[in-house]
Amino acid sequence: MSKQPALLAAAGLAVIALAGCTDADATSTTSASPTAAAESTTGSEYTIPDVTGECVDGTATIVDDSSNVTIDGDCENVVVEASNSIVTVTGAVVHLSFNSSITLVNVSTVDNVTFVEGANGNKVATSSAPVVTDSGEGNAVGAD
Repeated sequence: MSKQPALLAAAGLAVIALAGCTDADATSTTSASPTAAAESTTGSEYTIPDVTGECVDGTATIVDDSSNVTIDGDCENVVVEASNSIVTVTGAVVHLSFNSSITLVNVSTVDNVTFVEGANGNKVATSSAPVVTDSGEGNAVGAD
């Protein structure tokens, strides 16, 4: 009868040891999941389209979402309605206004910047010190 408790104790230790192995396997499966998701997006063939913005009668309105937009030269008014884009103005701007989100505007000089309500997460990279009116959230204006 003394062998029976010893066998039960050995069986219990074996179950505990196997449970430890199972937990290690679960951890490795969990860590592999994010890697697999990252690999599936690296093969994307999407490229950001390059768009030429036009300043007509002193105003350029940017409406191309998820684009790289360039406006050559000075433009008195630039209205950004496109979200998730990068806009570069090579000249001076008097009034820059945003009715968009998550857009970066690179401009050498700008006098006034306005972010309307709902225009969130935008950035203006400029060496000038414009007057800023910000009714949105998370917007920034400054040297880049």
